Amino acid sequence: MTRKTLHRSVLALAIAGSFASCQKSSLPETTNNLITADEKALVAAAGFNSNWFEKTSSGDYLIEGDILLSKAQLKDLEGKNPSNNFIVADEEHYRTFNIVATPTGTRTITVSMTSGFPTYFYTALDKAIARYNSYSLKINFQKVSSGGDIVVTAANLGTSGGGCILGQASGFPDANGNPSKGFTLSNSSCATSYINTEEKADEVIAHEMGHCIGFRHTDYKKRSSCGPGAGETAGSIGAVYIPGTPTNVSGSYDSWMMACTNGKANFNADDVIALQQVY
Repeated sequence: MTRKTLHRSVLALAIAGSFASCQKSSLPETTNNLITADEKALVAAAGFNSNWFEKTSSGDYLIEGDILLSKAQLKDLEGKNPSNNFIVADEEHYRTFNIVATPTGTRTITVSMTSGFPTYFYTALDKAIARYNSYSLKINFQKVSSGGDIVVTAANLGTSGGGCILGQASGFPDANGNPSKGFTLSNSSCATSYINTEEKADEVIAHEMGHCIGFRHTDYKKRSSCGPGAGETAGSIGAVYIPGTPTNVSGSYDSWMMACTNGKANFNADDVIALQQVY
């Protein structure tokens, strides 16, 4: 079956035969010609692919296709030691070093969605939240009208690399145990021509929520779900193997956190193990 891409790191689906999914931010209008050697060195020092990023018109950095970080965030990550990575094989379920803290045993994470989306995006968010909450995790999600811990915003993200950007994330949990502040999904006609059903919107939203609470792409090292191409690095954010999950998955593996997805909203049995191991 044809798989759609959730990549360059957060959520961009390329619409040119295959879809790139996992980019979040505003349309990058600058090119690599404007990137300095110091900026490349900073990205590399933070543990990311210095040949796979671009500087956006806002001055932030869109890294590996779907991780949007400011220069200050990169400097904070610079030189941190990821030596406690535990990588068993090339493709498994992984989390970042930082995860959401649950100091009282459980924690409610509020999620809000701004205006500007097609109606079915809002019901898709309800379904994604309900699916997470059905597994009795230490974290649970609650939809609020505004000001959530995770805020989903709408913007026309345009295109990048010949493909349509579906979304861009603002990173992973911070050192204080708080989830990422949210992500942007594109409401351009290009993006909504792919995210054209409630199920597809549910899939994309659940994937991005996974990043916000600390899950890396299941196939981060090789991105096998997207076909041949560059993988991601563990970097200073970490790629910690989640015990009990498979140590050998292929491009057709239906994890909710695969870099490239197939348009279906679901958690498979191993995804549930990963969720319950971490939370």
